[in-house]
Amino acid sequence: MRNKSISMEDIAKAIGVSKNAVSLALRGKDGVGEELRERIIAKAREMGYGQEKQASQYILALIPQRNTHLLDGMFYQQVCFHMESYARSKGYLLTICSVSEEEEKACRPHPMLNQMPFQGVATIGNLSKEYCMLYRSCGIKYLMVDQYYDDIPVDSITTANTSATYMLTKHLIEKGHKKIQYIGSRKRTSSLFDRLRGYRQAMEDHGFPVLTNSYVEADNRDNLDDYSLLKTALDEMEELPTAFVCGHDVTAKQLIDILSAKGLSCPRDFSVVGFDDIQIPEISPLNLTTYRTPKAAIAQASIDCLTQNAGRPPQKLELYGELIHRGSVRDIR
Repeated sequence: MRNKSISMEDIAKAIGVSKNAVSLALRGKDGVGEELRERIIAKAREMGYGQEKQASQYILALIPQRNTHLLDGMFYQQVCFHMESYARSKGYLLTICSVSEEEEKACRPHPMLNQMPFQGVATIGNLSKEYCMLYRSCGIKYLMVDQYYDDIPVDSITTANTSATYMLTKHLIEKGHKKIQYIGSRKRTSSLFDRLRGYRQAMEDHGFPVLTNSYVEADNRDNLDDYSLLKTALDEMEELPTAFVCGHDVTAKQLIDILSAKGLSCPRDFSVVGFDDIQIPEISPLNLTTYRTPKAAIAQASIDCLTQNAGRPPQKLELYGELIHRGSVRDIR
């Protein structure tokens, strides 16, 4: 005979607290002290709360809240959409939750982990190393999507960022450009650093100088927004390059807007390539040459990684996308 499912009321009676207190603790809400929260969570695990569900059915995807409201948040939204659709086709249920900056700084595992026994957890985007370390030791399969840390040996899946910006830079060189600037934050994410590395390698391989600017080198991006940092970097340039390689399409849009305000136009006065191929009204009219990230392939590989190949060593998987030629590059040969 099957045992009765453990309820929040059962946990409340076992500890001698209200059902509401149990609910608040298990959902990670305010209203209970940390000591009581830990007692409730421990008792829930001890009593097997949620274990009547099949662990193989559930996958948890966590995305930084700061990445959900930006224009380039479209990348993460599309990856999550493809992940949910593919997971469902394979008989799994994907739960997508945001991680607030407060939760990230507190370095607590997401409260959803106490709601059901997940098959695996995927963090998507630039979460701190300390926060990611929590999931390496949580006892279930863990995957980083669009991010990795060299000193955290877990599975990761990203775009082939270094190769992609190498190809973008080479494309500009083949169109006659020799003075090319990279515009992107090298310290924000592993993906952006790898894109900078691809630009540098292409310039060095073709015998052209690697150009620097204050936008790339900025240590603290909290005091000024990206647009202000970029405007300052462009104002500081004594002579503009003939072409720019941008870390993503949003940066390319900001660059075009800033230079347009100075009376310059793309591609007549400067050429630009972006990254991601974001198809939204703010970006599409720019006719931007860019690199289309393999969002669907990343999503499918992520679900497969979390549901297959148990017991194998961690691997870093880089997936190729496609260089998209449009009208933002001028041939100056």
